[in-house]
Amino acid sequence: MNMLRRLPGFVLLIALASVGVALMLVAWTGWADRFGWPWALVALVLSAAGGFNAFVVVGAFFFAQDYLHWSLPESLALAAVGLLFATPGIMRGITAILTAERLPPRG
Repeated sequence: MNMLRRLPGFVLLIALASVGVALMLVAWTGWADRFGWPWALVALVLSAAGGFNAFVVVGAFFFAQDYLHWSLPESLALAAVGLLFATPGIMRGITAILTAERLPPRG
């Protein structure tokens, strides 16, 4: 019965992870379209090493501007979705909430 109570949280977690993967693909396309794949790879490595995932936020903005030809407010709205995945601590907290685990301590 306990597993059945956790099932909706796991389904939402899988959906959230799918959105994260889609945003990574969008960000890669945005960086590669604007600067080329070598700079996209450099941005990905620096973002992974830095602990703040600016790769997704900036790459999603580039994707909306260059690939979709959206205006500035629409591009910023797409980039704002990437802020959800910006820091690992946010994702740990959301994962803990969705899977009914104890929340990680702050700090």
